[in-house]
Amino acid sequence: MYAPIFDFQDLTYANATSMKGIQCLLFLVKSYMDNYPERLKYAMFINSPSYCTWMYALLKQVLPSKVKQKIRVYGTDGWKRDLLELVDADHLPAFLGGTKTDPDGNPLCKTFIMRGEPIPERYYMRQERGQLATATDSEKLTVLPFSKEELRLEVNEPNSHIEWEFEVKAGDIDYSVYFKERTSEEPQQVELVPKHRTDTCHEPEKGILKCEKVGTYTIVFDNTYSWVHSKQVYYRTRIRTPGEMDAPEVDVAISS
Repeated sequence: MYAPIFDFQDLTYANATSMKGIQCLLFLVKSYMDNYPERLKYAMFINSPSYCTWMYALLKQVLPSKVKQKIRVYGTDGWKRDLLELVDADHLPAFLGGTKTDPDGNPLCKTFIMRGEPIPERYYMRQERGQLATATDSEKLTVLPFSKEELRLEVNEPNSHIEWEFEVKAGDIDYSVYFKERTSEEPQQVELVPKHRTDTCHEPEKGILKCEKVGTYTIVFDNTYSWVHSKQVYYRTRIRTPGEMDAPEVDVAISS
């Protein structure tokens, strides 16, 4: 049976509130519960910051009651005493409250405990700043948490094409495209590209759309699902009139 101990001493607020990290954790927990539900003896979370409380509350929603009974969450106090009730002192590393050390007396027991460390930058596979972030003809906007930002393109000639290209500095974002016709009555907004989430960590998101009618075409960047993080979006757009279109016309072509 397994009895993992998770030390959250150096867990930062940014990492604790990372949606990608939370989604990954939920996936791992669900996979473990689906395949090895009875192999968990107990799990201890020690040195947990105060903001880990809501993380555990989120996890409890997907955990069976039998599993929740095996989980113990601690702050900086109380866990050493309880841990010694579960593990003999001579088998417990000294930094966890036991007496076991490395042959040289190191209480961190590095000879048999492999610790995760930051990845050296020389192993990074991409630059921190993307293609559009360094382009001279791109623009930048910031989409705050629980908010949206819009790019409005006014098309004055039928059968023109609008083109867009954007990338997010970090994380993902929802985006969609709408059209509103110029009429004397109150126009209805029509969805042309359904809202979907995209991550531009590998390459920018690009799209082209044929505009059969004149009016306002709006690209919406939606960050309402994000609790904490703002999204920095670098983008460029272009309207091509029918005379400028040399390539064959396409209705919609979106890379993802």
